[in-house]
Amino acid sequence: MCRIIFASHGNLSKGMKNSVNMLAGSLSDKVETYSLYPGESPNDYYQKLLKEIPNSDEQVIILCDIKGGSVHTTLAQLTQLNNVIVLSGMNLGMALDIVLRYQEGIPSEDYEELLDSSREGITLLTNLVSETDEDF
Repeated sequence: MCRIIFASHGNLSKGMKNSVNMLAGSLSDKVETYSLYPGESPNDYYQKLLKEIPNSDEQVIILCDIKGGSVHTTLAQLTQLNNVIVLSGMNLGMALDIVLRYQEGIPSEDYEELLDSSREGITLLTNLVSETDEDF
């Protein structure tokens, strides 16, 4: 088993867990959430994890809301530990993929596949007809 944490500004992490639960059921029960609220410091949560993680061999997967935000920047420091990976740009597709496929952890050879899969889930649709629509 690995430890999965959804981390965000505000309630996004809790909402993400709720949405994943709707689709994956009990597989999301052990997902932890961290929500940063105004007046709080992500450093407090970082310090808590820094004390807990070294005592475990399990992989810790942290999904953060936005790259470069205070949550991401602070928790990314945990990658100094060999069993921690931090991803940014958390979205439902990425969160669901991790909960469904990586309960035992993400092997390093799957990192790029996970990122590619997450990127492929982002599309733009408009009411304009493009040349590529003729192929369908």
